[in-house]
Amino acid sequence: MRNLMCSAALLALFSPAMAAGEETTQVYFSNGQLEYVGPINQAANQQLIALYDSLAAKPAVLSIRSPGGEVNAGMDLGSWVRAHKLNVRVMEFCLSSCANYVFPAGIEKIVSNFAMIGYHGGPGKLEKLTLDESARKIYDALSAEEQKAFMAQIAGISSQGGRREAQYFEQLGVRADISSLGQNERYDQFVKANPNAAGWTYSLDDFARLGVRDISVINPPWKPRSASRKMVFVTIPVDRQ
Repeated sequence: MRNLMCSAALLALFSPAMAAGEETTQVYFSNGQLEYVGPINQAANQQLIALYDSLAAKPAVLSIRSPGGEVNAGMDLGSWVRAHKLNVRVMEFCLSSCANYVFPAGIEKIVSNFAMIGYHGGPGKLEKLTLDESARKIYDALSAEEQKAFMAQIAGISSQGGRREAQYFEQLGVRADISSLGQNERYDQFVKANPNAAGWTYSLDDFARLGVRDISVINPPWKPRSASRKMVFVTIPVDRQ
């Protein structure tokens, strides 16, 4: 049987569509803080760690502007942020794996009054995942038997990622459904009602209910808005537990 898997295509399954391009991530030090601009990936993570280690005076803030990235790279970055007790600052947007894993890892979270913290799902919801264009081309070229094997391997990756995600959120003290809540059918009225909806976000109070506290807003109130009218993140309510 042919080698069915293309690792790049698989990794893209767990990234938002806007992160699937070839944007280069920039990592640098400016105005006393670390800057991470672009998709989250392991190469950029290593650049960030090397930069931090090279600085005599260690910065206390990671400022990030990211559409997301592969889930393990996101959790690796979030784990590093928490281990080094960094604050996370978002002036524009932090989406997908950035919202799932990096934002809640900050000791303090600083946001502009329009910053978008946007969610669209996690690795544990296989039935909600869709193939990106590259993976779809691979899938369509396979026989029926090979397609089953292809999806079985994706299911394995999803299951493994879901287990790690659950452990990760437990370590942070964050509710395990923060990355998948909007995929529940009871939220269809909010998410699917808007044809441009790419995902969802939460209010300040609901972030706290989910375990993401210590959020400070620059010039409040916080009124998140999308950078593009064609990609909207709707605010969904969180049930008390």
